[in-house]
Amino acid sequence: MTESNATQATGLPVVGFVGVGLMGWGMAKNAVEKGYPLRVVAHRKREAVDDLVKRGAVECPDVAALAAECDVIVLCVTGAPQVQAIVASIVPAAKPGLTIIDSSTSEPDVTERLAAELGEKGISLLDAPLSRTPQHTWDGEATTYVGGPAELIEKWRPLLATWANVVIPTGGPVGSAHALKLINNLVALGYASIWAECYAMVDKVGADPAVFREIVTNSGMNCGNFQSFSQYAVDRDAGAHKFTIVNGCKDLTYYNRLANRHGAATLMSDGALQTLKLGVAMGMGERYMPQIGDIVLALNDPKSDKTKE
Repeated sequence: MTESNATQATGLPVVGFVGVGLMGWGMAKNAVEKGYPLRVVAHRKREAVDDLVKRGAVECPDVAALAAECDVIVLCVTGAPQVQAIVASIVPAAKPGLTIIDSSTSEPDVTERLAAELGEKGISLLDAPLSRTPQHTWDGEATTYVGGPAELIEKWRPLLATWANVVIPTGGPVGSAHALKLINNLVALGYASIWAECYAMVDKVGADPAVFREIVTNSGMNCGNFQSFSQYAVDRDAGAHKFTIVNGCKDLTYYNRLANRHGAATLMSDGALQTLKLGVAMGMGERYMPQIGDIVLALNDPKSDKTKE
């Protein structure tokens, strides 16, 4: 089915997805299940593409072919370098009036520059990063916050709502959502760094980590972040929050660049970033965030075998 026929058949715009990894797979799944004609390109996780095709998506051979068929393209990739490379492939083949929605965790200054460059070519850009976990996204219960013109956000709100039951316009220009995403991630990654040190100290003093979990659970500091972290610290569930240490390191690096750009102090983020950098240097980068407690355990007792997967 051609792009024009797909649009006519459903009454909905044709949606392209680039990046169907942990978060993007769930996003794309929800879009196609809720009736949007969907185009995808090959991903290193072949399982995701095959699943989406079974649900009704059409696989395109490359990004340029996808761009030629779509009214809107959603990006959910690792970071700013990947976004820039993909946008460069989209532009030559883009349909007039194309909108790109960047759901990656990217750098705000890169997003601002791309928005200006794309605008000169008649292409719109919104930044719409996500919060919550891959499971929430799969269930259509992610949170997204969106930077850009209000009328453009409202135009694409129905699409965003297929994977996010909370859509929050930032009220700011393109790039503002990516800035807020980095600040939000400092909260999550900062807390994770605190939990890591706490559980390592629990181990150091010979206390029961399950008792510590119960103490915090029944305090004002209980939250979803603590509970998912504790699933590894207490129950050894490494998949409790599937977000890698190396990605956390990337996000805090972006945050520090943003802070430096604005001349802001980075007292808390510096400590959390050094913890994650150390984990990457220790070969733990592909482990998930709840496993950063192993970094502190290794520092407290280099001879311990508790850091082994």
